[in-house]
Amino acid sequence: MPRRLTCVVFLLALCSARAAFAQADFVGVRALGMGEAMRTMATGATGPLMNPAGMSLVRQYVIEGMYGFSVEDLGHRAHVTVVDSITTRVAASLFYTFINTSPKVGFEWAGGRVESATLTRQGHAAGLALSIPLGDRFILGATIKYINFETSAPLPAGTVPDKLKLDQVNGVTFDVGMIVRLGDRFRIALTGQNLWDHGSRESPLMLGMGIGVFPIPALAIAFDAAVNFTGFTTYSYDPTTGAASRNFKAEGRFGPGLEWLISGKVPVRLGVVYDSGLPATFLTAGLGYVSPKWGIDLAYRGKVSNGVDNILMLGLRLFVD
Repeated sequence: MPRRLTCVVFLLALCSARAAFAQADFVGVRALGMGEAMRTMATGATGPLMNPAGMSLVRQYVIEGMYGFSVEDLGHRAHVTVVDSITTRVAASLFYTFINTSPKVGFEWAGGRVESATLTRQGHAAGLALSIPLGDRFILGATIKYINFETSAPLPAGTVPDKLKLDQVNGVTFDVGMIVRLGDRFRIALTGQNLWDHGSRESPLMLGMGIGVFPIPALAIAFDAAVNFTGFTTYSYDPTTGAASRNFKAEGRFGPGLEWLISGKVPVRLGVVYDSGLPATFLTAGLGYVSPKWGIDLAYRGKVSNGVDNILMLGLRLFVD
């Protein structure tokens, strides 16, 4: 088989595997434990990640650091954020994210069956987020960010080149967000993420929606839905012309979650996430401690259908007077 055709078949086999590396999966430690249902309460570091409008919900100057470890692909995720919603009426944040994972997939190719190939997924993002309240009910926010990610796979011995780029993005994109407060006990949120679309699964064009109910100050119940327009890709190959084409298919992630703040100090979080593109269901849980000066958060997300995928995250918060 010609080398070009071999590479195309290899690419199709890998990308049809629906591996976990195809997800834009960094939402932050608090949102991870709450089933990713935090668009209506995205304070602190969660704001730049999920809804920049949320930074104006609470007046604070906070420095946050997070580290996440995915068990199956030995993946590392690190994030640092500074959020200031005290100094001026416009809340602002600077942030940086780094991800390095090694997912493994098996595939068929022209030379036979490869049981396990270790991919390399690595990159980083950095940006600026702003939010401003418009009266008592409306908050608007926006994020501009630079993203550089690449996922590559090793090709069989003797193949030139020796690796194949499965996904790559290097450019600037932006998010917008809105929160509407309907009294003290109900909020709705709407977000658009990666609106400058680069056609990469690492920066998918997304529409997010959230509903939050706060029956008492210590309890939050939320439901989020995110439609991902470019995060799931199918490939087709024409053996006559040798042409390969990509087709983007919308998928959704849906999750209810709750957060209960015990004694004003210990947040307990639970949630469920369903991803229609994989398809798969995840259970999530989180626990933390918050004082006037600092806070710590732990979170876990585990897949309970269609495979195994476990992520653990740790977050530290420092509140500056």
